[in-house]
Amino acid sequence: MFPSQKFLLFVLILALPMSAAADEPITKPSKAIELGEAYPHPDGMTIHPQTGDIILAAPTIGDKGTAWLLKIDANDNVSQYFELPAHPETGRATPLGISFGPDGNLYVADSQCLGGNPNHKSRILRVVHKNGKPVRSEVLIEGLVQANGLEIHNGIIYVAETQIDPSIVETPMTSGVFAFRIREFLTRGYLLPLRVEPYKRDPHFIFNFQTADKDRNGEQKVGANGIGLAKDGTLYVANFGDKKVIEVKLDASGRRAISSRDVNPGGPNESVDGLKVCPKGYIFFADYVGNAVWALNPKNGKLVLIAKNTLNPNAEEKKAGALDRCSEVCLRDGKLYVSNIDLESFQDGPHTVSVIDLKGVNFDELLK
Repeated sequence: MFPSQKFLLFVLILALPMSAAADEPITKPSKAIELGEAYPHPDGMTIHPQTGDIILAAPTIGDKGTAWLLKIDANDNVSQYFELPAHPETGRATPLGISFGPDGNLYVADSQCLGGNPNHKSRILRVVHKNGKPVRSEVLIEGLVQANGLEIHNGIIYVAETQIDPSIVETPMTSGVFAFRIREFLTRGYLLPLRVEPYKRDPHFIFNFQTADKDRNGEQKVGANGIGLAKDGTLYVANFGDKKVIEVKLDASGRRAISSRDVNPGGPNESVDGLKVCPKGYIFFADYVGNAVWALNPKNGKLVLIAKNTLNPNAEEKKAGALDRCSEVCLRDGKLYVSNIDLESFQDGPHTVSVIDLKGVNFDELLK
């Protein structure tokens, strides 16, 4: 879930090194799911808890208008799932991280910064479901800068805030994680939108860290990005610019960080974007800068390169499944689905989700 503004993105990418990792990929994408010309920048994904369908965020970037959440069914057919209305001030909807809550509703990080407005216009939305189907959307939280990755555990919404203040440009840059209890948004039976305070004053801001590698990031930086949770509630946060995964241990409430550490300091990956934690505790993440997908064992820091493609694949390569500036991953039925947000080529179709078949891959052996 790539957080930078459209107009600053090209500067950022040029500033980052593009050297290939020494590792050889263990496999390659087996096919592509084509989304159509109306959905050029696929990003966040989650699994519908009742149907098993993948729900995919397709933000509007640059252009004004509504944005669609799409559905990828068990046979990889794509259809429209729910249309998110545009922000009343910016005229855009830019969903990135998405996750279902224990209440059966879908929670969405609307990153208005990616749409071009960094001035605390980002929001958290809730798509209300009845009988497993979406019926309406509502605003839960306002005032975020770059809402990005979003996951839910034990009724708590964890949101990666990629930059805490749009006026801060120096290195190191602070970013971090907000945590909100779902139950706090219901008072006397009706919804109360919450506006966050600056991060040092807001009790929902539970963890911060620095993106400090100035040589890689230049004057425009990308901090907290993807976010994932292990079964025990351990939080994993992507530090995109410093190409690290940070492990955060939380207390019993799930709303206070008690320790943190870098899981993969100095790895061969070139960035850490969207990530997911599998039931065994391994982390799968998209490497936007390296145009690759990795698996990581947080216990020992071991990394395995799953798949990698050269930058700017042509149309035929993309139709065959090539990664194209990938930003998010999703695991389903032994396959890894990878969204190709491709923020550099705004008219460069086809727009795809790559599919990597992991059946038969022994990650226990590879990551020991």
